[in-house]
Amino acid sequence: MTALSFTRLRERYLEDTRMGGSGSAPALARALEHIGWRAVRDPSPEELAGYLAMLVDACVHEHRDIMVLMDGMATVLRDTGPLLDGGLPPVEAYLPAAEELVLRYLRDDSTHESPPLSFL
Repeated sequence: MTALSFTRLRERYLEDTRMGGSGSAPALARALEHIGWRAVRDPSPEELAGYLAMLVDACVHEHRDIMVLMDGMATVLRDTGPLLDGGLPPVEAYLPAAEELVLRYLRDDSTHESPPLSFL
């Protein structure tokens, strides 16, 4: 797993949530689209991004632990994603997608120029 920077995450989140900012949910929704979430259909990237924004907020303002954030995001992706064979894989199986989600959030410049990836 790539070493994600808490400092960079904090800076990005505070930039998004400053007075007049758009919040983190729009960029998180775009990050979800880039990892292929649009194919899931329900919940939509926009709906799920609101919940993920709460996880990022808790990371920035409470526990300050990237691994706790990754585990939380992986759990959400697993619990809200499609059941491929009627069972749920372990949360760890979703950690690469959670990491890519955060990396996409950190790199987001509000454009859709990059082709979506498919982790799901």
